[in-house]
Amino acid sequence: MAGPEFPIFEVTLAQRRRRTWNWSVCTVQGAVVMQGREASRPAAKYQAERALFMLLLTAPYRSRLSA
Repeated sequence: MAGPEFPIFEVTLAQRRRRTWNWSVCTVQGAVVMQGREASRPAAKYQAERALFMLLLTAPYRSRLSA
């Protein structure tokens, strides 16, 4: 029996224009799961990491691990 396969996500930050930072959480295949825009790089980094954390909290495999 093969072990469970867990999804892998990447967080990306990209500067757009002078004062705008875009962030996204993507699968390794490149599909965007969540995205947003912030005024500063630290804010974009925080929001991207927060989104990744919330995504992992709601993952369906969590209930199988605690059983």
